[in-house]
Amino acid sequence: MRHGDQRYSEQLTALEEAVAGVRGLDLAAATEGEVAELLRRVESAARGLSGMIARAADRLRRQ
Repeated sequence: MRHGDQRYSEQLTALEEAVAGVRGLDLAAATEGEVAELLRRVESAARGLSGMIARAADRLRRQ
């Protein structure tokens, strides 16, 4: 495996682990303010991820 491929794989693994961590949060124990902050941050991250997904899909369509 090339160094770049390993880095790419590590980054994807980190993304998968981060998503699993967010999905596992216990919102029942959170305050209303904490839930609002979580929502703001998750929505922001989702917008960034959405842009990356669109760029990847566009690249595949162009091939």
